[in-house]
Amino acid sequence: MTKSRENIIGATLLGGVFYLISTAPSFAYLDPGSGSMLLTAILGVFAATSYTLKGYFHRATKLFRKDRPEINGQAGQQED
Repeated sequence: MTKSRENIIGATLLGGVFYLISTAPSFAYLDPGSGSMLLTAILGVFAATSYTLKGYFHRATKLFRKDRPEINGQAGQQED
């Protein structure tokens, strides 16, 4: 076994022992405000993920788009 693998295994075992020693029953109360906060956090993660994926999607599709011809030096505007 390599030295780094021994360190990882030792740290994992030590962490597991501390986890088992320090656990005690906890009598927690979740009020409606806690549920609201949890729901807000979940919706925030969903919104951030969708916004990030949208940006990556637009970057990926940008590679496959054709450039539209410009009309009198201004793209997308027509003369009246």
